[in-house]
Amino acid sequence: MIDTVALRTLVALDSFGSVTATADSLGYTPAAVSHQLQKLSRQLGSPVTERTGRGIALTPMGRELSRRGASVLQDLESLESEARASSGQPRGRITVGGFSTGIRGLLVPSLPPLRAAAPELTVTNIEEEPEELIEMVTAGRIDASLIFDWNNSSLSLPPTLASALITVDRADIIMHRDHHLATRAEVGRPDLVGQVFVSAPRNAVCHRWLTALFEDLHSQPRIEYWALEYDTQVEFVRAMGALALVPRLGRPHLPSDVTVVPLDDPAIARTIHLVWRQSMSSSPAIARLLEQMQAIAGADETAA
Repeated sequence: MIDTVALRTLVALDSFGSVTATADSLGYTPAAVSHQLQKLSRQLGSPVTERTGRGIALTPMGRELSRRGASVLQDLESLESEARASSGQPRGRITVGGFSTGIRGLLVPSLPPLRAAAPELTVTNIEEEPEELIEMVTAGRIDASLIFDWNNSSLSLPPTLASALITVDRADIIMHRDHHLATRAEVGRPDLVGQVFVSAPRNAVCHRWLTALFEDLHSQPRIEYWALEYDTQVEFVRAMGALALVPRLGRPHLPSDVTVVPLDDPAIARTIHLVWRQSMSSSPAIARLLEQMQAIAGADETAA
């Protein structure tokens, strides 16, 4: 019988194209990937890969096995989810991806009540950009992930994934209390033209969103400082008087010399979803995780 670990390795190789990338995706060493592929070839009596210069490629049989094997693995995952669902109790281990503020504001607060309600469930996590996270869920590298979209744009997901809305997260302008806009009840986008900003690195999701705020104004944000983490952006606000566009979810504690001024357009927000593979839709662990995150988001909205 075909070994499912070896089959999953072959399917991953078909997706990622190299032994190194496959090893990274599965948490294996390159030698372990090669061992699984060799084992699969021995089981079938014919090679599933072949050398191509410095790399390897799937043989015709390997490609067919990967195509059909991906479907088999999805069926097995769906069967496991349904079997676990029959007990109604979340068990086992799931890995959840997310972006930094989503992990801080939603996942971390969800873990203590999840542990209390489902002590046989273990939740681990990784942190990445939304585009990477979607690929990782699709490939089976992680079980579910928090992702976000700006301005209610259409969420584009592969047909093998399912999603549910957790919350709509508005963003505000963070500024020094001495800034001339700091006494405003709210600011509009025209007020921001020409102001100095600190931004996430160029082409990061949050940088693209900041740039998009100025498109209707036929302008560009005046970005003079760059920082990936919002905590560091706040330090640029304090030290240099720059402005920062910071979402409310998972916002770091603000020092006394920094203030928040809301934007006058409530549509300037990001929608936060949990995504998972369709084959895991029966999973009690996914259902309980989603329920807990929605409860955390609802409590935060009530407090705000």
